[in-house]
Amino acid sequence: MKKMLFIVLLLMVISGVVIASGTALGAVSVKEGKWNSNEMQVTGLENATLVAGNNYIFEYTTKSGNVPTNLTWIVVNVKDGTQSVYLGNPIKLSFSSSGDYNITVMEGNTILYGPQKVKVHEGPLGMALALIGAGIAVGASGMGAAIGVGIAGASGASAVAEDSSRFKTAFIFQAFPQTQGIYGLLVGILILMYTGAFSGGLSPSADIPVGAGLIAIGAGLSVGIAGLSAIGQGIVAGTGIGVSKKQGALGKAVVFTVLPETQAIYGLLIAILLLQGMSALIHNGSAGTSYALAMGIAAVGVGLGMGLSGLTAIGQGIAAASGSAATAQKPKAFASSMIFAVLPETQSIYALLAAIIVIMSMGLMSGSLPPMASSQAMLVGIGVIGAGFAVGLAGISGIGQGITAGAGAAAYVKNPSTRTRSIVLSVMSETYAIFGLLIAILIMLALGLL
Repeated sequence: MKKMLFIVLLLMVISGVVIASGTALGAVSVKEGKWNSNEMQVTGLENATLVAGNNYIFEYTTKSGNVPTNLTWIVVNVKDGTQSVYLGNPIKLSFSSSGDYNITVMEGNTILYGPQKVKVHEGPLGMALALIGAGIAVGASGMGAAIGVGIAGASGASAVAEDSSRFKTAFIFQAFPQTQGIYGLLVGILILMYTGAFSGGLSPSADIPVGAGLIAIGAGLSVGIAGLSAIGQGIVAGTGIGVSKKQGALGKAVVFTVLPETQAIYGLLIAILLLQGMSALIHNGSAGTSYALAMGIAAVGVGLGMGLSGLTAIGQGIAAASGSAATAQKPKAFASSMIFAVLPETQSIYALLAAIIVIMSMGLMSGSLPPMASSQAMLVGIGVIGAGFAVGLAGISGIGQGITAGAGAAAYVKNPSTRTRSIVLSVMSETYAIFGLLIAILIMLALGLL
């Protein structure tokens, strides 16, 4: 009798375990698409690859093939414990964010299936956007570097034709504009490394947030467009090759040649800061989908502002080339020529200031936004693009300023008394960059970033 009772109790325990787990009572299949559509392949839940934002149809089937209709589905987000309840069978379901979820199917108080843990992935879009960012970083900076190297190389070829012993000097000056392409290559490689692209991560099971992909685009824009500064550097490098044949002019020509690279360094700096945020967003996952998207959009605005303002280096190259020539003609003009040469750089400093404010205020380095509603976060991110355009496009005024400053450096050699008036004339073009900075500041004030 005791043995029979023990066997009965054991069977009851085993039955309870089966009911609790639900795995032996039926199965859940997943189909992506519309109701009554056979276009998408039906997959068992245990083997399904789920992507956040996609629409799925979940259907529970008993072991005998029946499809009961009066069921309750409980979906729990493992990360924050939030629970969603759905009634019926089959049901339509879409996951708003990636992460781990527990899915349980119940009929009354009886668990038919689960809890089954499933992973919802970000999908391939974030990775695809990151690849675009890497391409922009390398492509745009490489274009600028190639043009600058070509300009310097043309002057070098002329110099070597006159004196073959000057090949080494020409080669050194021609190397200066190459660095912008190296900066872009570095950022491109970092993007590929941080996103795991080298291991072939472009697939539905990729876990790169869309926001992280947009941040990569922002970093690519920053270092890529700013890399066009190599054009200005090529201009002054070409002049440096010509004037370096004069005694004592080589060192000062090198100083002038280095100046337009500053904008590329600013672009690289902002790109590196943005990539820190991208890495944090990928590995920590502390921001929700909408918040990550807002940060990504803001990063695009930051990259546009910093990158576009870097084009002021073309103006600085023009001014520095005139300064280099003026110094070679009159060594005492070096200090005044440096003043004229640095004037067009201030536009990039305005953009750098605005970029750092946005990065710090929106947590773009930590991958975590300050407390705000998700809808507000999206508006802030979009608004930052306006600030980026304001300070970036207006920053191109540095080209006009460089033209005036270059003429001022040449005029100083002819008549030193013209320096102050030439500086005043050079400053006039900067007024529009100040307008752009003002509007960017007002936009950031309206967004609550200041």
